[in-house]
Order: sequence, then C-alpha cells, then structure tokens
Amino acid sequence: MRRMAMVALVVGLAAPMLWAGEPAKGDPSREKGEVTLSWDQFVKITGYDPANKTGGGVLTIPWAEVQNLLGVKVEKMGQAATVDLPWTEFKALLEWSINQKAGKATAPPPTDFVVTSSEYSGNLTDDGATLTLKLKAEVLRQNAWTRIPVLPGTVAITKSTLPEGVFLNSTGQAYEILTQKTGALDATVEFAVAVEKDAGVNRVNFQRITPGASVLDLVVARGNVDVKVAGAQSQLVKTAADKTQVAAAIASGVPLTVTWERALPKVEAAPTKLYAETSTLVGVAEGVLICQETVSFNILHTAVRELKLKVPTDASVLTVTGANVQDWRVAAQGELTVVFRNEVIGSAQLQISFERVVKDATEAPVIRAVGVEREKGFIGVFAVTNVEIAPGEKVAGARQIDVRQLPADLVAMTRQPILLAFRYVGDQVSIPLTVKRHTEVGVLVTIVDSALYTAMQLNDGRRITKVGYTVRNNRNQFLRLKLPKGADIWSVEVGGNTASPAKDEQQNVLIPLIRSGGGAQEMASFPVDIVYVEAPATATPTRGKLRVELPTVDAPSMHIMFNYYLPPEGHYTVGLFGWSGFSGPLRIVKKFTELATGQERVVVVRDAEKQAQQMDQQVQERVERQARAAGVEPIRVQLPLQGKLFKLEKLLALPQDALWFEVHYRGWEPAK
Repeated sequence: MRRMAMVALVVGLAAPMLWAGEPAKGDPSREKGEVTLSWDQFVKITGYDPANKTGGGVLTIPWAEVQNLLGVKVEKMGQAATVDLPWTEFKALLEWSINQKAGKATAPPPTDFVVTSSEYSGNLTDDGATLTLKLKAEVLRQNAWTRIPVLPGTVAITKSTLPEGVFLNSTGQAYEILTQKTGALDATVEFAVAVEKDAGVNRVNFQRITPGASVLDLVVARGNVDVKVAGAQSQLVKTAADKTQVAAAIASGVPLTVTWERALPKVEAAPTKLYAETSTLVGVAEGVLICQETVSFNILHTAVRELKLKVPTDASVLTVTGANVQDWRVAAQGELTVVFRNEVIGSAQLQISFERVVKDATEAPVIRAVGVEREKGFIGVFAVTNVEIAPGEKVAGARQIDVRQLPADLVAMTRQPILLAFRYVGDQVSIPLTVKRHTEVGVLVTIVDSALYTAMQLNDGRRITKVGYTVRNNRNQFLRLKLPKGADIWSVEVGGNTASPAKDEQQNVLIPLIRSGGGAQEMASFPVDIVYVEAPATATPTRGKLRVELPTVDAPSMHIMFNYYLPPEGHYTVGLFGWSGFSGPLRIVKKFTELATGQERVVVVRDAEKQAQQMDQQVQERVERQARAAGVEPIRVQLPLQGKLFKLEKLLALPQDALWFEVHYRGWEPAK
C-alpha cells in the first residue's frame, strides 16, 4: 500500500491539480490551487527517511507506473516488475514527466478575437440617421477578459442586445464589448448619427473601429437621389418613388461615409463634335514633295475610338504617330483611318509624314480632317534642293502670309529657310506651286589650308624634300599630285598613318584621302606628309642657276611655305642693290605670313629645323634598309643641316598655277 500511494502522488502532480483530502470551504489553499500534505502523509508517500542524510531512501515503483510517467510502452514486461530508484533519481524523473506534460498544453491563440462579420443597416433622412450594427465574432482568449471595439465615441447608442455575460462599455473615445466567455458571440447595437448638410449634399460620416470588412444595407427616405458610398468596393442602388436603397461593401479600415443629393436628370449623349488645326511643312526635293503634318483635334461631348482624314491624290502616307495610337490604314479612296487603343475625348494630336510626286506645276498637299465642324491651318514651303519655288496664280481657300507669322513649332521642324507661308480656314484649299529646276554649280570639296616644304640641297644637284599638307576633305577619294620630273617618292602618310599612293593614266600620283571630321558648320583638317627625292641626270656645275619645281595638286592651296637649305660653302646674292638671287612665283621672306581663318587666328609656321631633323632620320633609315637588303654594312649619311636656310612663300596657289623658283649660286666646289 505504501508503494501504490507514492505512485498516486506522482501521477497526480503531473495533472493540473491534486488535493490530499477535501479542504475546508473557504480554505486559501483551495483558491490558490495548492497541494497540502501532513508530514506523516509526505513520509508515507515518498518513503523519506530522516535518519538517512545521504539523499533519502530507495523507492520501489511498479513498471506500469514508470511507463505512465515516461509515456512509453515496453512489451514483455511482467505485471509484477518494479524499479528501485533512490530519491534523487526519482525526483529527476518526476520533474521530467511534469515538464513533458506541460509542453503538450495548447498554445495561446495569436489574437484575442476574430470578427466574422459586421453589417450596418438603417434609415437615412435629412434630419438624422438611425443605424444598427450586427456583429458576429469568435472569442479565442480563455479565462480572461476580452475587449472588442465596436463603435466610435462620436455616435449615440440607443439600444444594445448582448448575450448573458457580455457587457457594453464606453471609454469616452470608443464603445467596446467586454466578456470572459470563449466561443461565438452575437451582438446587436442600435445608434444614431448626425447628418451634415452642405450645398444640397447630405453626409453621414464616422470612423469604423471594428476590424474587418463590412456590408451596408441602407435606405434613404427620398426618391430620385444620387447616393454614393466612399471607398466602396461594390455598390448597388435601387430607386423607388419614395425611397432609395443602397447596398455596398467597404474594406477594413475605411470610414463609413455616405452622401446623397437630388439626382440630376439624365441627358442623352450629344453627338461628337470635332475641331481641327493643322501645321504642314512641305519640302520641295528633286521630283518629290517631302511633307510633315501635325493635326491637332479637339473632341467634344462624346469620346471616339477612331478618326478619319482625307489624303490628297497621289500622296503616299509613310508614318502616323501620336499618343495612344494603336493602328492606322489608308483605304483605296485615299481615306486615312487612325485607331486609338481606347476612347479619346478632349485633345488628340497626330504627326503624319507623307510624300507626293512633284512636277513643274503642282499643289502643296494637305491632309484634311473628315467630319469636323471647323478646320484651320498653316502651310510652310521650303526647298530641299536647288529649285526655285513660286506660288501659282490661282490660290483658293488660303492666303499668303509672312513667314514670321507661322507657328514656332512648324518653323522648328526644319533647319532650312522657309520660302513661302500660307494660312487657311475652310473646307476647300488649293495652293498651286511653280517649281523651276536650275543647273547645279560644283563647289569646292577639298582644300589645302597650308603646304610646308622643307628641302635640303646637295652641291651635286640632288635634293630631298618633305612636304606637309594640311587638308580638309569632304568627299574626294584622292589628292592628285603632279611631281617634278625625275622625282621619286619615298614615303606617304595620311592622318598619321602610312598610305600607299597610286598613279592614274596621266601619271599623276594619287594620295588616298580620309574624310574630315567635325560638325556641320566646319570640317576639321588632317595632315598629309610626303617625302620625295630628285636626282639630276648630270652633275650640277659649281656655279650658275638652279631651277626648283614644286609639286602641283588638284586642290587650291591657301598658303605655300618653303624652307630651303643650301650648301653652306656656296654664295647666294640677296638684297644687293635690290637684286635677289631668287626669282619666280615664290618670293623670299624673312618670316612666314601668319594667316587667320574666321575669328580664330591660326598660325601655320612650323619649326624648319625640326622638319630637317626628321628628314635626316628618314634618309638614314632608308639607306640602312637598302644596305641590309644588299647584305652590306650600312653607313651613316649626313645631310647638310648646317646649310644656309632661305624662306620662300606664296599665298593662294590654284591647281593650274605653276610653282617654281630659281636660285643663282656660286662656290659649289666639292671639299678637298
């Protein structure tokens, strides 16, 4: 019996409450849920031995009770099987069992209550509104008071119907339901709300504080009224002779706002009225009129889905663009139909590009709107090519105006000057044009801004020359050079890159050109560098006259400069009694002329000594390549960089001009 009593205590402690006998009524332990045992009962149940100070005695427990504590089932264990446990181990087993069973308790709900439905019904009059709230909720909180807010404190509650144990409380700011019960709850609250009036509009407005969506079923005590529920997700209004019923659904958190006013009589939709204004730009090109037109519509009364326009005869529509344009098509009769993605009312604008074959006498084409009340527009005409345009004699439905009277957006459609301008109002417009074609005159497409020569003369008559052209080219493929007789080209560079020259049937050297970069206002220049050598058939005498010829090019040269290094041992008469040892189209100068282009001053003078050093390096590299190709040791070639330098120049040389000069010299005896 001792062992069975002990097991009963273990099982009982794992339960919510255990009483060791029935306490007296009013005992505080009953209210607190405590277990009360006498000392003899505790010793009897636990087997506690006060004489054993090492942790208590040994408890013998039937195996069936151990399985109950652990919550397990072990087969093939006899009914008489027992387990002997010291008190400390039994205590640990008891605590584990209690904790395990406590963990299996139901988890607390995530919220105290859930509103399943709320419905507002009632009557609305001009003097006030009497409404009823029917609320259904599910209370989830157990063994505690639950608060459910129902209405704001701004309304006046007249009656409430609540279940037993459910109470309606006012906090001043809101009305709330109080209950200790768990489960379903139905509540009905009747209340009154003031009606606001403003300019013939009646309004009922209050904040809904009950969570969740709500449905409305309201009756306005007037017929033929326009009722609106603000924020309604759905709304249905039924009108009778003396009342108007409205049903609506509003989302959670949205205030209940209902307005009603006398309904306006329905007016039948008026037919659509269209007004149009066009801006047409006509460009006269070679054999064709290139046109751009902007059509601005004003759509009144009723929205439209498509617009129709009339295309002139022999005109081909290329593109139609505009906001909300879905498609367009041109019928065989020249009717252009423009379809929008949805109905359009108010303003709508279309941009149309089209063209028409032009003859000597033609008309300025205009695409006209169909079915409009009134149309007005502007027409501007400009020339794309070299043609002369004049208005015909029989201009009908339009009048010629000054170009400055055209709209700014039409003028901005082209960078060419507009030659003719017209304005029209009405249905019939005819603007004949007379187009005269003229023979085009060729213009300069390639020009040499400057040509800088650096030449080194040997006393045996041989001469090496480097010329640097500064070129601007629009569309020429080659620069044609006519070299002096017997000249041999060593190298060609165009734009800093090596180029391969060629020859045509007239033995002109063809230098491949690149196209100048830059904007539309001015092209950028690029360098063309050529090195050539001249060797006479016989040796030059020690004194006499030497003729130097310059290459000619097929483009005008604005400035020619010549740095001429003559042998230092020679004598050259310059400035004696006004006579110079140099003669020819090029003249002797002390300093090259500085040229200016436009407002920017451009100095074209270059360093003659630097040019000479570059030529010396090029000659040495060429000699070394030829020597290695022949299998011999290259030698160092010295050019006469210490010679006497003379500067010659000429301004503006045309392709047909012969460029040359002669120098009188003496003392060209070779060094001994």
